[in-house]
Amino acid sequence: MVNRLAAIALTVAALFLMVMAVLVNSPPLFYMATAVIATLAASRLQAWLAVRGLSFERSVPPAVKVGEIVSISVTVWSRRKIQRPLVTIVDDVPKRLAARDVTPSIPVAPAFDQPIQTSYRFRPMRRGRYRWSGLTVFGTDALGLVTTSLKYATDVVELTVYPAPVPIFVDLVSNAGWGPAELETGRAKGSGMEPSGTREYVAGDPLRHIHWAASARTNRLMVKEHESGAGSLISCFLQRTDVVAGPRDGWSPFEAACAHALFLATDHVRRGGSVVFPQMEDLSAAMQSPELRERNLREVLTDIQPGSHPPVAEEVARQVRRQGETMLIFLMVQDPALPGALLQMRENRPVVVVYDGKEYNLSAPSPTDPAYIIALEAAGAKVHVAPYTEVGA
Repeated sequence: MVNRLAAIALTVAALFLMVMAVLVNSPPLFYMATAVIATLAASRLQAWLAVRGLSFERSVPPAVKVGEIVSISVTVWSRRKIQRPLVTIVDDVPKRLAARDVTPSIPVAPAFDQPIQTSYRFRPMRRGRYRWSGLTVFGTDALGLVTTSLKYATDVVELTVYPAPVPIFVDLVSNAGWGPAELETGRAKGSGMEPSGTREYVAGDPLRHIHWAASARTNRLMVKEHESGAGSLISCFLQRTDVVAGPRDGWSPFEAACAHALFLATDHVRRGGSVVFPQMEDLSAAMQSPELRERNLREVLTDIQPGSHPPVAEEVARQVRRQGETMLIFLMVQDPALPGALLQMRENRPVVVVYDGKEYNLSAPSPTDPAYIIALEAAGAKVHVAPYTEVGA
């Protein structure tokens, strides 16, 4: 890409001098025109050489949270012994990451014997796991007349963007009448009196809960699992059909729901309860130690994405439920079949968190419509209207 103003001016000047040199038969004007053309050619050559024969090494942190500032450094060095002018490096960060506040990298002059590092920063606004390898180098000549660019393929780097937990108050009714709740006093599931099965031992389990007969039978160390009271198990469902994704570059209700779900799930686990996301994992995941469970909840809510999935009412209806567990559902648009599905959950406690889709520029009917909320409550659900939330705005 040529600096158009400078190139046009010099080219016009060179042509004018060349024509005048012919008309007046003036060798000095001819020499001047030749000098201008030679300058343009030399500038183009220098800019062309500036972006070639380079090597790069990119340093990326393994994981950050949504809205957190990411600093990425790029080390560059020359494979040729030539004097280079300044070059600018633009990384091919995936667009779906929805980066904000991107700072340009500092121009550097790559050297043959000395690696030079530059860096840039941005804030990722979408959860997920991202991989990229390309970058583009822009170089110019010493006079700044000509600019060229060249794309490079480098080693693949990965960046995991976890959801940032956003506090929200939702009454999950830890004691709903199914027995003594121990979420406020028990550190983890297993302190109650009613046995519910066995599972494999994990670090931190009390030795008194080891089930010796099951351990001998399976040749693995097994522990007894006990109920810790009503409301101890929460099954979380996120509505994940295509319509809830929202604008590509904007904050969506699905992203807000993931942030709220992470806060509620980790808080419940820290208080000794169990949480499972049946759309992404099986019930055995809820039996992990609290520390491991918190890490895995973050992974689950990083990987879950909207797409061509069944309606949330259908996913809830398919779930094998246990008596007394809480069903926590995050709803971004109206699902006409959901009230009917909730009527079949009389043995459970359905809690529905609804989002006003209009606040997130969704065109589908919003579940915050009073008539729809009445239908959910008539089906036995406790409804909470979530406030508009945008992380890092």
